Amino acid sequence: MSEDAPKHRGEWELVDETGSGIRQFRQEVPGGWLILVSLEGSASTTFLPDPDHEWDPPIKRSRKRGFY
Repeated sequence: MSEDAPKHRGEWELVDETGSGIRQFRQEVPGGWLILVSLEGSASTTFLPDPDHEWDPPIKRSRKRGFY
């Protein structure tokens, strides 16, 4: 792997899923987490700063590359 290659895993993890169809995912990126919330075909993303990646919620499932 090249030294210039991204060091994050490129893996979405399902953090929460409610019965109402709301799903929250996270992906480790440099400096924190990319958060994605989806509901009925729409989605919103935000960045959560966490340089040491200390946020440790229970993960329901992980999936490399791609989306659920």
